[in-house]
Amino acid sequence: MDTYAPEQHVTVSNPQTLREAWAHLLSEPWLLISCWNYKGAILSSAFRAPVFLITYLAASESLKLAFAAAFVQFIFRFLFAGLTGYVIQAFRKVEPAWKASASILVVVPAVSHLVEYAVSAGFVYFTATANLTDKAIVRSVCFSIFSSLFVLFIMRRNVLIVGELESRSIFSDIRKLPALVYEFLMFLPNEIAAMIHSRKILAVVVTFAAWGVFSQLIGWAMVYRHSWTYGGGKDLGILKFWGVDGIILMLIAVAFALVFSKFQRQPDVHITDA
Repeated sequence: MDTYAPEQHVTVSNPQTLREAWAHLLSEPWLLISCWNYKGAILSSAFRAPVFLITYLAASESLKLAFAAAFVQFIFRFLFAGLTGYVIQAFRKVEPAWKASASILVVVPAVSHLVEYAVSAGFVYFTATANLTDKAIVRSVCFSIFSSLFVLFIMRRNVLIVGELESRSIFSDIRKLPALVYEFLMFLPNEIAAMIHSRKILAVVVTFAAWGVFSQLIGWAMVYRHSWTYGGGKDLGILKFWGVDGIILMLIAVAFALVFSKFQRQPDVHITDA
């Protein structure tokens, strides 16, 4: 049982359509400040700063400079993620869910990373150091793709929200995160498994092909190697542009989903006295 009481101040409404969500954001912009999402601010800054720390350390910069870059990013994310957290929350009850996801993926990364680029470029200018902004921003964008979808995913399950009747303390939300991370990671494998059960083979093939391209692009963006597939992409022809490793991981995840769903579908056996 959750022992944490809900937040008392109900200030955030939940538009049900995409049009209503946009109208809500544009007609009441002051809510970006008054409904600043402190939960998103804390978690985003804690996870995003290490991206810049690792990027600078990987480029053989000094530990002092790497920590300085991470600190600047931490402060920026702490202030800005509270705003984007409210934006995502405004879309959390929009149906269908894919429209909310598409809006979030367009708005949040576009706005946040333009500001982030300016902040990072300013850091490079004032410290007169090597310009690692491009690499760090690209990796940060990749992080935003997943984090924005994940935040929307868990907000639709009443986690990480503020100012609503369903809101709970950040400690209560953090306790739920491990199970939600698993649920989020298994969402696509479960969908593919459902397609297989329904014998939608063409849909399965298309989904795997799209996932291969997507994982290849993410891999390139993270490690700056256009061929990160098995064998370094050598002698694989067109396959070097597909994330073969990503497809293999997805196959394993789908196999797990199929086995798990098989156990779930087994009817309960009741033993009665003769």
